[in-house]
This record gives sequence, structure tokens and C-alpha cells, in this order.
Amino acid sequence: MSSVLRVAIVGLGMGRSHARAYREIPGVEVVAACDTDAERLAAFAREFDVQVTSADYREVVTREDVDVVSVCTPDHLHYEQCRLALEHGKHVMCEKPMVTELEHARNLVRLVRATGRKLAVGNVNRFVPQFRVIKQFVDEGRLGQLFYVEGDYVHDMRRVYRRTPWRVDPVHPQNAWLGGGVHPMDLVRWVAGDVEEVMLYANKCASAPEFPLPDNYVGVLRFKSGCLGKVWETSGIRRWPEHVVNFNACGSEGTVVSNTLEMQAKAWLNMGIVGQSDATIIPFVATIGHPVRDELQHFVDCIREDRTPIVDVVEGAKTVATLVAGLRSQESGRPEKVESAE
Repeated sequence: MSSVLRVAIVGLGMGRSHARAYREIPGVEVVAACDTDAERLAAFAREFDVQVTSADYREVVTREDVDVVSVCTPDHLHYEQCRLALEHGKHVMCEKPMVTELEHARNLVRLVRATGRKLAVGNVNRFVPQFRVIKQFVDEGRLGQLFYVEGDYVHDMRRVYRRTPWRVDPVHPQNAWLGGGVHPMDLVRWVAGDVEEVMLYANKCASAPEFPLPDNYVGVLRFKSGCLGKVWETSGIRRWPEHVVNFNACGSEGTVVSNTLEMQAKAWLNMGIVGQSDATIIPFVATIGHPVRDELQHFVDCIREDRTPIVDVVEGAKTVATLVAGLRSQESGRPEKVESAE
């Protein structure tokens, strides 16, 4: 492998964010790009000075002068593109969800182990500072025994649908539970561990009629540890702000709330609510957009130092297994066990 990590980016929607982040990381060069939109591909090549372009992902992920592949395409295409890249000895950064079928997730786990390559999944919220603090508090035992966790992905997707029409494609629409619910599901799994059972309910909002599938999901979770949880995904809502991720954790010794509705300790006291005088507010600078730069720096460091990514192929597969169990529950109308991801 060259001392410079040479990257191919497949899919230039989210792939543009990857390119901007890679450009800021020393010793990384984007050398190839793929997109089926010829105009977008040409504009990308000019902006990032990329000489090798193609509308066929197979022509870029199999090149000998490529070390790393960023897969940023529609969800249902991830598996084949990751599989081919791994089989040709590439490290892979795959946008979330890693795949949309459990057997595909299991296959990627086997491939990573067979090839010795790194595969990281773009669950970027693990790099949001306040969420990392929740994880740290739990790991240090500062919350005591966890008994409840919850995560929400609340997104008015109407503008996103206009920018990325593949999401509402009548043949391969993006499943909102897999594509959006993956964010809070990854967060609650990260903190509370593996999920044993899921009960999922779904309906459809009225505000995004062009989306052909349910776009409002509530999943009730039972973790192997005995902790309970809830994941809410809604992508047809009309609200401001447009996009919010919430993540809260409750334990026997403390509670951490990190969401847009949290109340200030002073306000609690002013309302005379007993028991809140010891509440502490940890100030954070608002996270605008996604911390993709931190995520990709971590991935590059893992390649160079032979470390396991924070969201590796096994973590990605376990989240897929949990989401898929939810979809089985939605169909069966009863709680479903989470199957093994390995």
C-alpha cells in the first residue's frame, strides 16, 4: 500500500461531504469517483481535481491504485459495492445503514474477517460530543445500573426528497426505519448493549405524500442486560428545526438528557420542582450538520494503526439485525427476537 491512502468515492451525494473531509486529512488523496449523474460527476472531478471517473462502480473499486472505497450510494446498493471492494482488497467506509438485509450483513462480517480489511459504517452520531459524554458516563458507572435509554430521529424530509429522489423511487424507496432509524438505534445499542427483542409500530404522516412507505416508527426494545428502550423515527413530520437527533439515558444513580427540549436547571428551580437542585448543565457548542471529518479521521487512523473502527462491520451488522427484527415485528404484530448478526 502506498504511504498515501488513495480513495475512490462511489456516490456523490453524501460522497461530496466525504471528499471535503478527506481533503483536510493529511496523507489522503481522492483519486477516483463514480456517479450515474454525468453532470454531477464532471463537476465533482473539476472541484476536487479527480482524474479517474466512471458511471460504473466496478471500474473504480477494482483499481490497483485505490486503497480505500467510500460507499455513499442508495441503501440497497451498499452490499454489492462493499462486497466487491473487500474482495479486491480495499478498506471500506460505508454510509449507514451498512446493508438492508441480515444475510448480507453476515456475509460482510465473514468477508472482513477473511480479507483482514477494515470496514467502518457511517453512524456519525457517535462522534457528536454530547453523545460521547453519555457513553463515557455509562462506561464510568456514573449513572449506575441502566434501566432505560431512548433515541429519536426527527426529520422533515421534504426538501431531502427533492434533492435525492431515489429515496421516493417506487421500485427501491428508502425504508425510513432502516435509513433514519439506524441513527438512534446505533446510539442506544452503543450505550446499552445488544438488544434481545423488538416490538415495532408504524404509520404514515400526512406531510410527505410522495413517500410510498410508512414514515413514522416507534420501536420498544428489551436489551439483554434487562434495560428497556425506545427508538422513534419520523421523516414526514412538519417541524422546526428540520432535523433533530435526541439521545437520553436513565440509570439507578443518574440521568443524562441530551435533546432539544431539555430544561435548564434554573428553570426547574424557578418552577419549584423538587429534586432538581443538583442538576448540572454541561454546555456544548451546537453540532451543525454531521461531524464527518472526525469520523473519517478516525477511520484513517484505524487503517494506519491497525485498530478496530468504533463502528466496525460487526457493530454495523448488529444494528442491521436489530432493525430487521423490528420490520419482522411490524409485519407479525408481535415482539420479535433479534437474530445473530455473525
